[in-house]
Amino acid sequence: MRRFQRAFPLLALVAAPGCTEFLSGGELDTDPARPTTATSAQIFVGTQSALWSILMSDPARIAALWTQQLIGTNIQTQAIYNYDVTEQTTNGFHQAIYITGGLVDVRKLQARAAEANDHHMLGIAKVEEALLIGTAADLFGDITYTETLQFDRQNPKLDPQLEVYDALQTLLDGAIADLRSTAATNQGPGDADLSYGGDVAQWITLAYTLKARFHLHTAEVRPTAYAQALAAARQGITSAADDYVARFSGALNEQNFWYQFDVVQRAGYLAPDPQFVALLASRDDPRLGRYFNGDQSGFHPSLIQPDRTQPLVTAAENLLIWAEAAQRGGDDADARAQLDRARALAGLAPVAGNLTGRALLDEILLEKYIALFQSIEVFNDYKRTCTPNLAPAVASSKIPARLLYDDEERTTNTNIKNPTEQPTRNANDPANRTSDGTGAACRGQ
Repeated sequence: MRRFQRAFPLLALVAAPGCTEFLSGGELDTDPARPTTATSAQIFVGTQSALWSILMSDPARIAALWTQQLIGTNIQTQAIYNYDVTEQTTNGFHQAIYITGGLVDVRKLQARAAEANDHHMLGIAKVEEALLIGTAADLFGDITYTETLQFDRQNPKLDPQLEVYDALQTLLDGAIADLRSTAATNQGPGDADLSYGGDVAQWITLAYTLKARFHLHTAEVRPTAYAQALAAARQGITSAADDYVARFSGALNEQNFWYQFDVVQRAGYLAPDPQFVALLASRDDPRLGRYFNGDQSGFHPSLIQPDRTQPLVTAAENLLIWAEAAQRGGDDADARAQLDRARALAGLAPVAGNLTGRALLDEILLEKYIALFQSIEVFNDYKRTCTPNLAPAVASSKIPARLLYDDEERTTNTNIKNPTEQPTRNANDPANRTSDGTGAACRGQ
């Protein structure tokens, strides 16, 4: 717990802005005989803020460092940029998946919602679980899942990564069914939901986007997954108005996590990577001036405001999954159309030329690499496609492909091996011999 607190100093402090104003009425009025019983909405506030912190903390920064969007310029970030990683690199991130605010409270929320026949809340909590556990599987590979939270088990087994992804597809199908329920007992989180305001249609599009994402994450070893990703993406997020976002008031303890890291806690620890700056400049991409300040020495001020609304799962991601899956299925016309829709979200004109084949795929993958800045997904995409074809930051090294389990988890679960015995890559992610985008030999894997 000590390392968990150091890694997530904000997790216990983050509160949804204004979260006390609407916690009344219906089930929200707790039984006065049980004044300490948390309501579903109160539990949801905790799972919501904890999930945001997980998606915006160490892994998002590591993703940007290892995919050379950012460079580490001081102490820990410099070490991570140079691939000096240990069991302490994430400082409790693995634990945060499961403990307070994580899976234990998401499951508590599901049980409370099921008891109240609130299918909308139940469906939302299932989507939260899928995003939480899917992110863990992305980064660690095999994880404890089917036997987790069984507190009589001293050493829960590690479920194979691909089996976890399959379980999450089933979970998301169930979430979509719950969200489509018309039962009179449905309440949902209402205004406690700062991302969507309890709008079940938006949660459904998020669920489909996550289905598309996780299908894509298996496509390197399951070629049919591209068709599955395409089918899901067609029902996913296509408008920026439906992006899944984290909202912050900017008040103390209600501040954007990138602001907290880059301004409050670790000023000067991150800077734009020259590789990423050069790529944006070579494409005359206006996002160079949106992501970074005028001399490219730091973030653009708009990205590190305390009240910045942070995109987490977006229309850009979904449309580019759609574009990639369509292209790999041989439909270049549809792929170009979705690429242009994604570019339009960034204020860009349609891609020049009548691109087809590998040139089109390369453009789709590069657009996604640029559009998803500050997202863990840039790391997942690089591992899967070797695009862009990055040269390792450390000569004669390979770009890391997974995180080590936290040492406290390993020392309490004999099913987790010592770091030297853990795999260097996950089951969904064999090393690429060539870059999917260019066909050239993959330099970093």
